Amino acid sequence: MIAQRLSALRLRRLLGNWRGAGHGYLELSESIEMLVRDGAIAAGTALPAERPLAETLGVSRTTISACYRRLRESGIALSRQGSGTVVRAPRRPDGDADPATGTADIDLSTACPEPWEGLTALGGRAMAEHPETFLLPGYDTLGRPALREAIAERYTRRGLPTSPDQIMVTLGAQHAIFLLARTLLARGDRSLIESPSYPHAREALAATGALVAELPIGHDGYGAPEMLDIVARTSPRLAYLIPDHHNPTGGSMPGALRTRLIAELSARGSYVIADETTAELSLGEARTIVPFAASADRPHQRDAIITVGSLGKTVWGGLRVGWIRTTPELISRLEVSRRIGDLGTGAWEQVLAELVLERYDDVLDDRSRALTSRHRVLIEQLRARLPSWRPSLAEGGVSVWVDLGEHRSTALSRESARRGVRLVPGARFGSPGVFERFVRLPFSAPEDALVDAVERLSEAWGSDAAIAPPPARDLVVI
Repeated sequence: MIAQRLSALRLRRLLGNWRGAGHGYLELSESIEMLVRDGAIAAGTALPAERPLAETLGVSRTTISACYRRLRESGIALSRQGSGTVVRAPRRPDGDADPATGTADIDLSTACPEPWEGLTALGGRAMAEHPETFLLPGYDTLGRPALREAIAERYTRRGLPTSPDQIMVTLGAQHAIFLLARTLLARGDRSLIESPSYPHAREALAATGALVAELPIGHDGYGAPEMLDIVARTSPRLAYLIPDHHNPTGGSMPGALRTRLIAELSARGSYVIADETTAELSLGEARTIVPFAASADRPHQRDAIITVGSLGKTVWGGLRVGWIRTTPELISRLEVSRRIGDLGTGAWEQVLAELVLERYDDVLDDRSRALTSRHRVLIEQLRARLPSWRPSLAEGGVSVWVDLGEHRSTALSRESARRGVRLVPGARFGSPGVFERFVRLPFSAPEDALVDAVERLSEAWGSDAAIAPPPARDLVVI
């Protein structure tokens, strides 16, 4: 079987400003390794042939040969006849010590808190109270009626009247986003996403063959005139937004802009995915977050807004339960589309989710207290050790978007990995090469891990190896 080959131009765009002050082959191999571990380059992908990649990157073929050799020696890639150097994706178990440094990894590449402390007790209750679950087929494409009713009731209490037939239970939010994109978009359609934004949502839009335009979100907030103008010029078939506690900035869209943006998108017949995965994770005291769709002035506008939620960030990343809220008609379309890709959500996970939602306010209170404390520790440590860095003013969520002041995100991520801190370069959150000045820092890890992480980041930032030259030219991605 011939592997799908990554073009030299595409790899150059993914790499961003990869050059540093060290050995070129080493910096290149480590940068490719980060892309593989982050999922930007999928396992089974063939890397570009040596000669065209050398010409595209402006380096010698010897550099490329040495880079590929190191990737094979480290287990990131292998040689395959007829395909050349093909990516594989080995993973060291979380928490293991790095054999090169002897230090335990701190993973800031994901922004997922530890399991909610009450989850074990709820698991015991689920076993005791719902033994009949194990007499059922064990999966379904719409969701258990009791769970759909509980999700609908919570939306209603938050200010968005919802009935159970407007809910589909999914395998988490990411599954929901891919399902919606696959159902609503076709090749050549126009789509719209905030920039920066959740990288896998961009991949979901692009995977359909749709054209992906961007709504820029500034480091200090939203620019209403520019965003409304882009919507008017783009007229997207589907827009993806994170209006509350945005990933990665932690900010929230102003109320007046919500109403105007909904009206502008509605006038062009656009569907809108409002991703609420982190919406109810507030800094400070837990508070009611009114769903984005409730800002619509008219029923037809509200019907075009598709709300996605999940228990992955609030309860546990291993509880793969999410949902879609939309019209009953679109739920029916989604169920037909879903049967092509999966058989449904597991019954046991849904039973556990039902019990979680009974305690959901307690869950959110616990999360808000923990995340507020961790956010404070992260900001204090950044001010003390890296005062030139400028984090965004987060209102909630699990991360801040940090302006480094220099285009060194990829070099920093590479050097921090050598010190046992895994970061995702800022370029992954927008068009390739655009956000080299930024990095996302989650505050979902325990406080002592955050203190340790910032200390290592400070060392990495001061290292000569983390100093990257300015880009030779700006990348323009159409």
